[in-house]
Amino acid sequence: MSDKERIETLMQSLNFSARQFAAEIHVQPGTISNMMAGRNNPSLEVMKRIMERYPTLNPEWLIAGRGDMWRTEPGKDPGLFDTQAPDPGTKPRRTAQKEEPQIIAAPSKQIKNIVVYFTDGTYLEFTPTLS
Repeated sequence: MSDKERIETLMQSLNFSARQFAAEIHVQPGTISNMMAGRNNPSLEVMKRIMERYPTLNPEWLIAGRGDMWRTEPGKDPGLFDTQAPDPGTKPRRTAQKEEPQIIAAPSKQIKNIVVYFTDGTYLEFTPTLS
């Protein structure tokens, strides 16, 4: 099985189109299209991005076609924070993590003025009044 065929097999197991897969690994859609059409071979950068995005993907399978597609360790139950191979019938989910805003205390500093620039080239300047 060629590199192209393995990537195609991975895309099929994840149920992704070329465009969706390109978005998942953060490459241009044309990069994947050119590989699927046989015009280009996958670059090292593409292979690295695939392995970074899917850490449970077996790199030996991806690069050389040896072993199973997904890594498995017999006799080891996955822990709470272990990653698991995605179910081929579902797409991986991205969870947005919200960061709480931080209030930075700077008791020795005071705001002198605030300037807001607009896209039309104008601006407004605000100068706080001391009370």
